[in-house]
Amino acid sequence: MRLRRSKTPPPQVNPTPTADPLRIAVLEHDLLGIQPQSGTAAALCIALRRTGACLQHDPIDVTTLGTPVRQALCSRCGTAMVDDDKGGWLIP
Repeated sequence: MRLRRSKTPPPQVNPTPTADPLRIAVLEHDLLGIQPQSGTAAALCIALRRTGACLQHDPIDVTTLGTPVRQALCSRCGTAMVDDDKGGWLIP
């Protein structure tokens, strides 16, 4: 005699995904200039972005005509840099 197994119902999926509050706080800072409360994860995220996430920067020269000092941006983290007159780059 063969017994039939009952079909298991499909797993329930959350139909309305919720937004990440950290991502919302960072977007509010970037787009609207709203500062997050100190001591929160959003404040830490924004502070870490300002320091640069590179161990070794990869500068791209973005100097325009008429600019007295050569300028560059790191292609990895976006940190602004200036020429140090010795062939290297400094973070101002």
